[in-house]
Amino acid sequence: MDFATWQYLFKYSFGKPGAINAYREAIRNQNLPPELLEELSWNKTLELLNYAYEKVPWYKDRFVSIGLEPGDIKYPEDFINVPVLSRAELAENFERFVSKDLSLRSLKISATGGSTGNPLKIGMDPRGNREVPKWQMLSWWGMRPVSNMASIYRGVPVKGIKKMTIDFINWPQKTLRLDATNITEENIKLFIRAYNKHNPSVIHGYVGALDVLSDYIIEHKVKLKPPKVIWSTASPISEVQEVKIRRAFDAPVCDQYGCSEIFFVAAECPNKQGLHIFSDSVKVEILNEGNQPVPAGTYGKIVLTNLNDYSFPIIRYENGDMGRLLNKKCSCGLSLPLMDKVKGRISDNIILPDGTVLAGEYLNTVFDDYASSVKQFQIIQHKSLAISLNVVFNNSAENVTEIISKVKNELSNRINGQVQLRINVVATISELRGKLQFIVRE
Repeated sequence: MDFATWQYLFKYSFGKPGAINAYREAIRNQNLPPELLEELSWNKTLELLNYAYEKVPWYKDRFVSIGLEPGDIKYPEDFINVPVLSRAELAENFERFVSKDLSLRSLKISATGGSTGNPLKIGMDPRGNREVPKWQMLSWWGMRPVSNMASIYRGVPVKGIKKMTIDFINWPQKTLRLDATNITEENIKLFIRAYNKHNPSVIHGYVGALDVLSDYIIEHKVKLKPPKVIWSTASPISEVQEVKIRRAFDAPVCDQYGCSEIFFVAAECPNKQGLHIFSDSVKVEILNEGNQPVPAGTYGKIVLTNLNDYSFPIIRYENGDMGRLLNKKCSCGLSLPLMDKVKGRISDNIILPDGTVLAGEYLNTVFDDYASSVKQFQIIQHKSLAISLNVVFNNSAENVTEIISKVKNELSNRINGQVQLRINVVATISELRGKLQFIVRE
């Protein structure tokens, strides 16, 4: 570990104790012999099961209801006896997933609209070092945690004391931002100007937003100093998109897979022979419709277990994505197992008459603050370019009128009067092959 990395992690540890040791362990674990890495993962799985049974009401009641005790799970093949957790169960029992060792008030809350349009709240340990896999991934591409970065993502930096604290920890790192919810030609020009000034080593962003930016760079023949890597996230990247992005920035693309429930699941290294699973922190299973494991190379449902967060345990969670494990070892030498690129998540963009792009990854967050009130929603852009937002509220939802008003104001500000916007409260939203098509463009 070089001095700049140590210095950064030392400062980071003031807010997240143990960051230095966590990073060192992750680097060590990724180079363990495969059998020792599997043993480490399994031991962490057993510890998590025991803790959840003793400390988390939902798991205690669920295990008792089927006559299962942690002692019944002795070997990896026994793990299939643990019930698969659905998104609906997680959404409907939020408070019962919180560990007795923490108060609900002290829990960090993350909300997601999800690619299927079903709002969901997730609890997280505020002390957790969730950035460690990111640092691992950057190291594969020859970068450090303090490398300059450009981010094409939703939201804007925090302000006040919190921002000052983050800036102090990150110094001397420079982070440039292009708001993926407001990609206009003017904002692209400002972003490119800042990019050429600071020459970031990595560009991180939504696939849809990177795609739009690449179109602009190619069309206008913009010259940029190539970064070391383009880090794409939030939705699967097609081969067509990857070729375009690589051409625009003259840099390789790293496909990183995660979800709002577990941020970092797997990522590519420069050899690009699959996505390395961070198996010392997350367990990935691929199951068929009967919840039985399928052989490597066969596509099935992705089921995830977060091995590190005990405050709000997520065990055998079916997140709605499709994928497959790969039965090979990457030539890079890392011991981390491989999975293929994920199928099943499709996000689209809404394009306004003046060319402004509303990224699909942003649009699925419009009800994040009202996750407990909203059951489903779907956005439709009609042939006329008018936008309809259909929303299904839970029966227990309160302040429906206020929620609709706030969401409509938020979207109206983005649309800026260019097209008609209508929000419809509906009883149901039709699904296609068992999954809601979140964005429909006629």
